[in-house]
Amino acid sequence: MCPFCPSGAGIINQRNSTLSSESARLSPRVALDAARKPIPCNVCGSSEQQPFCPENGLSLVQCQQCGLVYVSPRPDANELYALYGETYFRNDESGVVGYTNYLRDEANIRKTFAGRLKRLERYVQPGRLLDVGCAAGFFLDEARKRGWQVEGMDVSSYAVEYARGRFGYDVRHGSLTDLDYAAGAYDLVTMWDVIEHVPDPLAYVRKAASLLRSGGVFALATPDVDSLPAKLAGPRWVGYKLSEEHVYYFSTKMLTRMLEEAGFEVVNARYVGKYVTLRLFLDRLGMYSPVLAKSLELAERAFKLSEWSLYVNPFDIVAVTARKR
Repeated sequence: MCPFCPSGAGIINQRNSTLSSESARLSPRVALDAARKPIPCNVCGSSEQQPFCPENGLSLVQCQQCGLVYVSPRPDANELYALYGETYFRNDESGVVGYTNYLRDEANIRKTFAGRLKRLERYVQPGRLLDVGCAAGFFLDEARKRGWQVEGMDVSSYAVEYARGRFGYDVRHGSLTDLDYAAGAYDLVTMWDVIEHVPDPLAYVRKAASLLRSGGVFALATPDVDSLPAKLAGPRWVGYKLSEEHVYYFSTKMLTRMLEEAGFEVVNARYVGKYVTLRLFLDRLGMYSPVLAKSLELAERAFKLSEWSLYVNPFDIVAVTARKR
């Protein structure tokens, strides 16, 4: 999930100290006593690491061999996936974890996905599509309208049930690495704001490669830890999330390396934005400039513009399109 979705973060440990006991019951958490184990680098396998941005309190480390940034120690995959129940998609602590109301934001999510699909069709024509981490199925539905044969999967049983029940699409529950899909059967595989959440991103990339036909396209988006906003904001960067939610942080360079090693050629990499409400935009702006945000909130309330939709590109979310060789 990205900084300008109805989720986001700031300095997580500071925010946790101010959470009320009532709201804490309304948002998902991994159990405090869950076992946490040291993790080697997912890309190069090295166990040599050093602390990364320790000020944000997220247990981040950076591989000293290849530079990958990730959470270590951390819980196992089952504990991580348990985070994505109904409260992940609707809770009162979206500044720390999950979404304020994912379903209510459907119109903005659809507009964002429609734009991404239109651009992707420069590289691949409508055919068979698998959306990894499909959530409520809004991307699948936008793709079907454009002529795609759509399938999806998600680790959230809540999201899978919603997507199946509302749209009737072939949506499966589980991890991509555990589900059985036909090799070489897809024209397009997508992962929107997913790869930073999974415990084995390299395995996900390799599985995507195996599912695509020769010349098929893989598209993903994720926060860029090496972006200028991330560097300037330091521990206040809104891309940092609860340590059990975002467990990896990628740079464009690292993503390119992973994709190339998995048999892809990167054909496009660019920073992208999303459609959000003015209310959400001002909330995130307040993490960087509280005075400016407060001033704009006066106009927001005076003219009743909270739900006004606008496209915001923070230039710290990278979308990468790659073609299978």
